[in-house]
Amino acid sequence: LLVDGVTKLGQLNYSQDKLEVQAENLRKMFLAMAKDIRVIIIKLADRLHNMRTLEFMTPTKQQEKARETMDIYAPIAQRLGISKIKIELDDLSLKFLQPDVYYDLVEKVALRKDTREAFVQEIVDEVKSHMEDAGIESTVGGRVKHFFSIYKKMVNQNKTLDQIYDIFAVRIIVDTVKDCYAALGVIHEMYKPIPGRFKDYIAMPKANMYQSLHTTLIGSNGQPFEIQIRTFEMHRVAEYGIAAHWKYKEASDGKKPEVQEEEKLVWLRQILEWQRDMSDN
Repeated sequence: LLVDGVTKLGQLNYSQDKLEVQAENLRKMFLAMAKDIRVIIIKLADRLHNMRTLEFMTPTKQQEKARETMDIYAPIAQRLGISKIKIELDDLSLKFLQPDVYYDLVEKVALRKDTREAFVQEIVDEVKSHMEDAGIESTVGGRVKHFFSIYKKMVNQNKTLDQIYDIFAVRIIVDTVKDCYAALGVIHEMYKPIPGRFKDYIAMPKANMYQSLHTTLIGSNGQPFEIQIRTFEMHRVAEYGIAAHWKYKEASDGKKPEVQEEEKLVWLRQILEWQRDMSDN
């Protein structure tokens, strides 16, 4: 079932156009995916591997694969909450679809790398010591956002790279939900929060199960930055989404968390219900 689910349909007759064939292949994959979610996890891993080796393909093929990845596979990874794969698919698609934009960004982001890393490190150190003082066990780290998300912000907000303030984020990972809110209190005492830039995805998770507290603050040098606060469990789900639950199929009480999985695939089943009434793929 799994192999068949990720295998394209055999020779189709030539009267069908390319889009029709692609739609038929996708439909087949979605049907298999509804039966067993591992189908799409294999497909996403396979596509990621394709994208990583795309430079060995012809330019036409590169464009085709990258477009399909950006339009179909990255959004599916996003919908299933697998940000680990979505982020890389996005960046690789951008690299082949808009190489000038991509390399320009890579260059500009690298330009101020040292000053930015010093700034992030300074915040990380400050946050760490305040967390220790407050007696909150935590892991604190900083990172630059990935290229595609920076690019999307630039396009959507019509800004240059210099005008985008949350190009980097600091992440605080703690043990419990209670600690998340305690850490938030500490952070808001330390730095001035920017009004209207606080989001509580713990109380109201995103549709793809993502949970975290997000807040944007002003650093001591007047530079805004974002902090995300989550538990270790939330972090795993944020990185691996629906796939995070596989390793933990057999929970300690022996009950399978499959009911949860079923709920998370409701949207997929709806799509399949709708397409039953359609003759057009």
